[in-house]
Amino acid sequence: MNMIQHHIKLAIRNLLKYKTQSLISIIGLAVGVCCFAFCSYTLRVSLNWDRNIKDIDRIHLLYSQSEEGPKVCYENYAAEALAKDFPEIESYMAYCELGPYTDKLCEITSSDSTTHYFPEVFLFADNHFLDFFGMRLLNGDRKNIDKTPGAILLTEKTAYKLFGTIDVVGKTFTNIDDFEDTKETFTIQGVIENFPKQSSLERYSGIELNTTNNRIGNPESPMHYDGFNTYVKLKEGVSLKQLNEKLKNYTLNFPRWRNETASLNIQLHPLAKRADLYPKGKFDNAKNLFFIIGLLVLLTALFNYVIFIIGRITTRIKECGIRQVNGASRPALFKLLFTEASIAFLAACLLSFIIAELIMPYVSGINLYFTLDSSYIMKLLAQYSAWGLVGIALICLLVIYKIGRISVRQSLSSTQAMRQNSLWRNIFISVQLMICFLFMGATWFVKEQSDLTEYRLTNGLSEKDKTSIFEVSLNGDKLTPVRPEILRKLEQTPYVETICRNGMGLSGAWYLGVGRFTWEGLDEQKSKPNIGHIYTDPNYFDLINTKAQQGRLYTMEETDKAVINESFARLFSSNPIGMQIGVDYWRKGMINYQIVGVIPDIINNQFKLNSEPVIPCIYMPFPENSVNLSCIVKIKPEYRKEFPDMIKSELLKHVNPATPVYINSMKEHSAFYLDYEQNLFRITSLFSIICVLISLLGIYASVTLSTERRKKEVAIRKINGATPTVILFIFAKSNLVQLVVSAVIAFPVLALLLNKWLQNYSTHITISILPFIILFFLMAVIVAITIIWQLWRIARITPAEVIKFE
Repeated sequence: MNMIQHHIKLAIRNLLKYKTQSLISIIGLAVGVCCFAFCSYTLRVSLNWDRNIKDIDRIHLLYSQSEEGPKVCYENYAAEALAKDFPEIESYMAYCELGPYTDKLCEITSSDSTTHYFPEVFLFADNHFLDFFGMRLLNGDRKNIDKTPGAILLTEKTAYKLFGTIDVVGKTFTNIDDFEDTKETFTIQGVIENFPKQSSLERYSGIELNTTNNRIGNPESPMHYDGFNTYVKLKEGVSLKQLNEKLKNYTLNFPRWRNETASLNIQLHPLAKRADLYPKGKFDNAKNLFFIIGLLVLLTALFNYVIFIIGRITTRIKECGIRQVNGASRPALFKLLFTEASIAFLAACLLSFIIAELIMPYVSGINLYFTLDSSYIMKLLAQYSAWGLVGIALICLLVIYKIGRISVRQSLSSTQAMRQNSLWRNIFISVQLMICFLFMGATWFVKEQSDLTEYRLTNGLSEKDKTSIFEVSLNGDKLTPVRPEILRKLEQTPYVETICRNGMGLSGAWYLGVGRFTWEGLDEQKSKPNIGHIYTDPNYFDLINTKAQQGRLYTMEETDKAVINESFARLFSSNPIGMQIGVDYWRKGMINYQIVGVIPDIINNQFKLNSEPVIPCIYMPFPENSVNLSCIVKIKPEYRKEFPDMIKSELLKHVNPATPVYINSMKEHSAFYLDYEQNLFRITSLFSIICVLISLLGIYASVTLSTERRKKEVAIRKINGATPTVILFIFAKSNLVQLVVSAVIAFPVLALLLNKWLQNYSTHITISILPFIILFFLMAVIVAITIIWQLWRIARITPAEVIKFE
């Protein structure tokens, strides 16, 4: 016990002796471990997604194979029909999660007559749901629930949120639907346990069982069958592979809509591996990328820590030699070194818990697709702390092994050990700088790609125009009657420059389905591509700074004229101007338009920026009394801040105060579709700063330690005539070599990774050499600023003072 206390006192004394280096390594390691815990949490959630659902390994979804690949079966009768013919199926279930039909704005009046509004999302499901997913009913009568059409069940946390208790059976809330101008009061029939965390069910507030919704539950509506997730649960021991083989020779026939019969060849796929059915996109790699980013930050911090540990051990080679002469055994030396290394590491781990607790509210505030479990974050930190101690023990064993091979005479001089330490220190610092180059380069090029995509999305408009053009949605039964009044007020507003009526807003073209268009001059083969359409007033083209490439644009008076984009024009073998195109999007009869012009391609398919940003598109005059109306308004730049609040207050005069109104500038609109790129930019920027700071602090500590050790060498050099400039170059040379070596390795790796990433985009930036040169000189300047004071101080020392103290 006394020996342990002695080792702890000795370790603390040595840490305090080099307190600057100790503090730097501890803080850096704490930040690195904390960052890695949060980043690895994302990957772990993705790998275990839906794993908290009961019997997940026996639950399978239905899908059919088509020419375009696997297609999930959305018909809710399919699972029931399949279960009748295959005894391997234990149970089945279907639920619908179609937005906005599953959203409810719950209006609740409290006992003090105060009205509260809660936006909640419900599932529409059949009465098999609770048994299928093993959900416990906490409050309510199950028999009564099964017999009640549209029975509302709240989750436990939703009940507490809305009413402050789970004793809510018989209580009511009113769903305010201003879009369809309806109010519907629901009586709560029961409370169920919370949906499993980190699952596709977690985001829902409850269930509407045995739905009677006109859109979903009406058998005369096609939506009664579209949008449902259909599942079956296999019996214990049933082989999925063998069952799928049987299904290959089976055609499923079931009623669909208005006495129609659907036929499908069904296969089953595990719910836990649902993502495997869909093509992998850039978003699917986000979790892996996030994990790698966290790992790189951790490595940067670990290298800093290892540099510190190795440096400390080297300074104690002589001490270890003396202890060996005095009879100290290898286990005793191991305890001595391990105690000091582990105290610093545990201090870093303790600090990482504090940092995680402090930043948890901010991370939780980010709109993640899963709930951040703070207890699991702490569990990860504890795991990483334990693994770290094992790693430290292995490092210390390796050091003791090395020390054991050094003779007492060599240990007393410690010259060879210092050379080896210097070599390892240079290697670790080079790797740190390489990671910094990767992060800084990634940040640079992600920003460039994001800017290029935004430039394409906004058709090259200036920053002033992007923030001066707003989309104001006037859709919904509550707003439809007051559209003329709102448009008139906008026209009378002095700072409004342009008003454009548009059926699709800034969101791009809407698809024209099969049977909803006709044209001249196109055969069946050429008409297969996706065709889009936009209803808009002609001043829309001025707003987006677009001129006719061929022919002309239509005018306000020409309701039977239209223009098409280049992609559409290329489908014709001859000049399309003068041809007739018929459109019947709303199934109210075909309306013919004469093509009078062709405009350049602009992005009209924002949801496929990476693969298909432009689709063949026809632009047609905005029809009077259109179902959809998004007003595009351009205002004077000096009123950009005031306009959203002004128009919002006007819209809220006609809808419920809690009903969302949609007012977005073109800048905000493009940012929505660049969410992935902008989040990636924020992440790489943040971790670039963290890595650079950790690395620079490590370099500073390393240079400080090195200059302290080499004072005598510098004094002798100055006695022999070396100038401060020569001394400065001697010390700076190693840092310059580190920069060059790290850049030579990092830049090719960065270029390869960027080339692979940019393949996700149909239009992407060109990787030139100039950014790499700028990054190198930027990093060189940052490193120089970090170490210049220490190097200048050592270069100006007085030899007599050093020799006197030595």
